[in-house]
Amino acid sequence: MLIRNIFDARVIVVWMIAFGGVLGLCGCGDSASSTPVVQSEPARLRVFAPNTPLAWLVRELGGEGIDLVTPWYVGGVDPAEWSPSAAEIRELQSADLVIFNGADYEPWASRVALRRSTTLDSTAELTKFLIKQDGAVHTHGPKGAHSHTGFASSTWLSPTLFAAQASAIAERLATLQPSRRAAILERLAGITDRLTTLDASLKECGLRQPQWLASHPVYQYVGQSARATIDSMHWEPGDSPSDAQWAEFSLARAKIGSARVPMLWEGEPTVEVRKRLETMGVDIVRYPLYASMSNDAIQDLANSIRELREALNLRPYVKR
Repeated sequence: MLIRNIFDARVIVVWMIAFGGVLGLCGCGDSASSTPVVQSEPARLRVFAPNTPLAWLVRELGGEGIDLVTPWYVGGVDPAEWSPSAAEIRELQSADLVIFNGADYEPWASRVALRRSTTLDSTAELTKFLIKQDGAVHTHGPKGAHSHTGFASSTWLSPTLFAAQASAIAERLATLQPSRRAAILERLAGITDRLTTLDASLKECGLRQPQWLASHPVYQYVGQSARATIDSMHWEPGDSPSDAQWAEFSLARAKIGSARVPMLWEGEPTVEVRKRLETMGVDIVRYPLYASMSNDAIQDLANSIRELREALNLRPYVKR
């Protein structure tokens, strides 16, 4: 069982209490990625991570034994929209480990020839918890009319699923660098403890107010973790919604009887949009999709959840 390879008895108990459903899944079935046979331990691992939250996890878990490979970071492109060039494919092929978020986050992966033993799908054992998108056609940003199909992919926004991804990554890093196993698993225990606390805090938010709004349909796993229903628009932070979009929003807002309701945003809306939403009893909660490369990804999650608690008039969470 994957978790038993990672945690001591104390951490297993904490994990099972917080993430019982995920644990049951992690303990069964074959992994989508083969476990490598380590012939000689490299002093440093060259590891590809597909976005900033997972890059932070790899760096935090692996410490000084990691050289990150993040070609998508150049040019400010959304990692979800990135696709490797021929030169970047060669860079991936030479890496010691290529980590995928999975959940349809990397559509280019099926077109790139990589050795299975050097890849890790960090959500391969979480399929039971993945959420299918409705594929509705909409228009926003420079892409014009389009739809999102397949699984929702922003798993790292859920403390529960992010912890499971950390577990999978830690086990692979420890397998590739056995001499660092104890240090890697110690760091994993600290990460798990922090995410356990955030998960409990987020669930309190769902208990206080089980219906939320969002500017964009990227918060499926936040709602899953909080046990809240989220009605999402297709609004960009810097844009002004059209009359038709405001009409759609008014209908969604009317379905929620509460005097105040939180609305999750990837970034700060315009002053005009914020003012209009406030008159409709809507409290803006900034909940960025990605951490910056230099930030602590868990602290960024904590900041968003703290802002959500403030919008719901909940006191700061006290760990029990």
